[in-house]
Amino acid sequence: MAQRNRLSKLVQSTTKFPHGIRTTLWSKAFGRIVPMVGTAKIRYEAVSASSVTVRLANHKAMQNHIGQVHACAMALIAETATGFVTAMNVPDSSIVLIKSLKLDFKRPTKGAIKAIATLTPEQQQMMQNTEKGETLVAVTVTDESGEAPIQCEMLWAWLSKAQLKTRT
Repeated sequence: MAQRNRLSKLVQSTTKFPHGIRTTLWSKAFGRIVPMVGTAKIRYEAVSASSVTVRLANHKAMQNHIGQVHACAMALIAETATGFVTAMNVPDSSIVLIKSLKLDFKRPTKGAIKAIATLTPEQQQMMQNTEKGETLVAVTVTDESGEAPIQCEMLWAWLSKAQLKTRT
């Protein structure tokens, strides 16, 4: 059985609520954990230990000069989805950090964008059972047309909070 950390317990505690209320609770709570996520108005649609789905509306604050979702906002939504699925799996004694990200812009966006990040059972087990490591987290970003305006590669690392303190 998978170990549960505080973040996964928070998500589990919302299962009794209807989906709309759950997504609002997740979005508000996670927006407080990572303030930029709240500022961007990223909406959490589904959260589990194996997958996180987030959506970002094409609202004015996130637009570029031609009214489409800004390149940095596309990177943010991919980083958010992959970061939270990673955070769902590491022990509370660890911290997650983005190690590298690669984005290839394929075409202009059409409307809102959605990112779905997933982990394999092997990745989950490795995160839950090792104090330090790194893994590529799969993510797909699509827009309202169902097409992918970007292709991403996100490398996440985790290490114990104690190790991080000794480095600073």
